[in-house]
Amino acid sequence: MTAAALVGAAGVALNQVFIWPQVARARRTIEGIALLTVLSGLFARVLWSAYGFALGDIPLICGSVTVATGFLILAVQLGRRGVRSAIPASVAAIASVAALTLLAPEPVIGVIAVVAAAVTNLPQMLRALSDRTRLAGVSVTTYLLIAAASSCWLAYGTLVREPFIVAPHLLLLPTALVTAWVASRETRS
Repeated sequence: MTAAALVGAAGVALNQVFIWPQVARARRTIEGIALLTVLSGLFARVLWSAYGFALGDIPLICGSVTVATGFLILAVQLGRRGVRSAIPASVAAIASVAALTLLAPEPVIGVIAVVAAAVTNLPQMLRALSDRTRLAGVSVTTYLLIAAASSCWLAYGTLVREPFIVAPHLLLLPTALVTAWVASRETRS
């Protein structure tokens, strides 16, 4: 088995699990969870799922559908706890992906998926940095798992010389690490 196959398999495995600690924590509290991260994560992962279906790429589909499901559950949890725009915005995100899938060629869908994935953690990181006292709902474990998955995909993309795989992780990795660090400092104090 090649190094690329090993880190790719680790990336797929981490994609299956990274969202679930956040979903579990949000059952207790949503304090500090950035709605824009949930919505951009949902949009990005539904888009990657659609891209995977268009390419017939089973690992890409498997790695994305699970995360999209977790983000959808988070959006519903936010909606049930008073974030009124969470559910309508989620429906809009999914509808936008459906429209893009029908109207845009595969390379355009790929570029949009890369950009959407790259910025997913940015709203959560900015919220964590701007309001360090209200992070009870943010799962440190999720952001550490995101960083681990992102490291795997960064290595995989580099090994297979695929810039579309590398690109989003140049932003995802540092934003996940900063979010985990800030949230861990707050939960300890």
